[in-house]
Amino acid sequence: MVYEAVSEELTKQLDDRFRLVRKLITSEWNRDNVNGLGLTHARILTLLASEGPQKASILADKLLITSGAVTGLADRLVELGYISRERGEQDRRVVLLSIEEPGLELLKFIDETRQALMHKLYKGMSEQEIQVMLVLFDRMIQNLQVN
Repeated sequence: MVYEAVSEELTKQLDDRFRLVRKLITSEWNRDNVNGLGLTHARILTLLASEGPQKASILADKLLITSGAVTGLADRLVELGYISRERGEQDRRVVLLSIEEPGLELLKFIDETRQALMHKLYKGMSEQEIQVMLVLFDRMIQNLQVN
C-alpha cells in the first residue's frame, strides 16, 4: 500500500507520534543542558569545531534556519565565551564565528549527553529495525527535497 491509500487517521497518528518524539527528545536534552543552551546551540558548536570558522549565513544554510536566528543563537554563545566573532582578513566586512577553548570543552559534555540520549531513544531496537528507520527517513528526506 502506498501513501495515497493510507487513511487520514493513520497519517494523523504518524504526525502525532513524530511530534511527541521531537518533544520528548527536546525535553530529555533540556533536562541535562548547560546554561539553557538548546540543541541548535549544540549544532552550531559542533559545526564550528568540525568545519572551522563560518559566516552566519553558511551556518544558517547548514542548520536550515535564518541568518537572524543564527545571530541570536551566536550572541548567547559569544556571551558565554564558547565562540567568538572575528573580522575576515581579506574582507573586513565579513564576520566569522569561531569556536573557543571553552566551547571545545563543552562539546565533550554535549557528545556524552547526545550519546546517552541516543542510547535511551533506540533502547531495545535491533540493528535491522534501525536500518529500516534509516531507509524510511532517507525516503522522507528525498520526498521533501524533490521540487
